[in-house]
Amino acid sequence: MMPMVSILGVDIPTFFVVISLSLSVLVFYLSIRIDELNLDRRKVFDVAILIMVTGFIGGRLLHVFYEEWPYYQRNPERILYFWQGGYVFFGGFFAALGSTLAYCKIRNISFWTMSDIFAPLLSLSHAFGRLSCFFSGCCYGTYCELPWAISGRHPTTLYLFFGELLIYLYLMFYEKKIKASKSKWTEGAVFMKWVLLHSLLRLNVEYFRDDFRGHFFNIFGFGKFSISQVISLALTIWALAYFIRLAGRVKKETA
Repeated sequence: MMPMVSILGVDIPTFFVVISLSLSVLVFYLSIRIDELNLDRRKVFDVAILIMVTGFIGGRLLHVFYEEWPYYQRNPERILYFWQGGYVFFGGFFAALGSTLAYCKIRNISFWTMSDIFAPLLSLSHAFGRLSCFFSGCCYGTYCELPWAISGRHPTTLYLFFGELLIYLYLMFYEKKIKASKSKWTEGAVFMKWVLLHSLLRLNVEYFRDDFRGHFFNIFGFGKFSISQVISLALTIWALAYFIRLAGRVKKETA
């Protein structure tokens, strides 16, 4: 763990450094992706800015009001200390999802096309985010005695980091496969594939986490679920319904 890093004699939270560097890398990668896919640069970057701003606000607010409200109620000025960390991924995800849906509708842009463009970046951004969590020492796992244990605990942040990197590699392969199929029904498939794989990954890794994850719910056949697992389960069902419908449409198209 390395919660702080010294730059020119100034101690800066590692979380802030990793997130800042990752955003720079992702913006550069998005620029390359725009050229490769021959996209409208202005439209895509407008959506990118919207995602970054609303994702940041949503992730921060859910952390403040759901995870640590008693603390921030006593220290309201610390709500603005965003460089010290304190974000909830699903808060940022749903804020960005809702704002992008609204923006695309207002500007008459295909939401599904736009979501496919950003799906690989979502995977990478989550991976980098979990790497920053690893350095900060948050989102830690339960005790274990496995050879890869770190400080006697499951390295849950690294499980998510490497898991998302694998998902990213698969998405790039899947994107090429989708393009080769030339089906008119596959719009949104790359994004929904990320939703499915990310949700399944999160469902499993959550079992090994030992930090505060909110209230738990008893779900028949599954046992106790954290709020993140409940959300992941709902997203998994949504994604599976999408792909079942997609399979039916493609089957009719090829008949």
